[in-house]
Amino acid sequence: MAESISKYVVCPKCNQQSSTNLLLSGNTAEDTDLRKMIFDETIFRWKCKKCGFSSRFQHPVLYNDIAGKFMIYYIPAVTRQKVVDPDLEKEFTDLADIRKRVVPDINALKEKIVVFENGLNDYALELTKYTVSDLVAKDTGHNVYSGYYTDHNVEKNTISFQFFVGGDKRSYIQSTRLEVYQNSLEMVKKAFSDEDKIPGFLNIGSEWAKNALERYKNL
Repeated sequence: MAESISKYVVCPKCNQQSSTNLLLSGNTAEDTDLRKMIFDETIFRWKCKKCGFSSRFQHPVLYNDIAGKFMIYYIPAVTRQKVVDPDLEKEFTDLADIRKRVVPDINALKEKIVVFENGLNDYALELTKYTVSDLVAKDTGHNVYSGYYTDHNVEKNTISFQFFVGGDKRSYIQSTRLEVYQNSLEMVKKAFSDEDKIPGFLNIGSEWAKNALERYKNL
């Protein structure tokens, strides 16, 4: 069931204070527009009732796909590698069978949804992305600030990512062979198959991939 909260927001343009409803959680089975609201970001859109000024109001959202058996907790700028919600774990005793993730930005939220909907393993995907990002840094001569899965093509044997590089964070598309993902998947099965048994929402991103590769080397 959807959960929302009423908050007072002060408009930065006219200083008028008004209440607004923020959707804190929802599931795709009951909230059929939830996915669309995430991808067009209307879930974060706020508009002043007095002057009409509009802005993006980022707030935590719990996205629950019951059919897909995954839950994604968006917490803006979260840095923790694990977030535990004891009340949620107590309320839903079957969460052990659900993939639970926490993400720090909206693009990562969208990415996780697409990754799980496409039946991909996000551990293997993050390891693949981390490896490809090193190649992008070498090829461009610039730092890679972030990267996201875009698509994969079995016929063409490719998996692709969009990276943001350099001081201007320009977009850079890079593909690699699907075998790189398959090799990462074998690595996950060998060394990280028990990760999802850890209670709480896991932050499976570049930091996890970096640490996981170090752990794998030390096996």
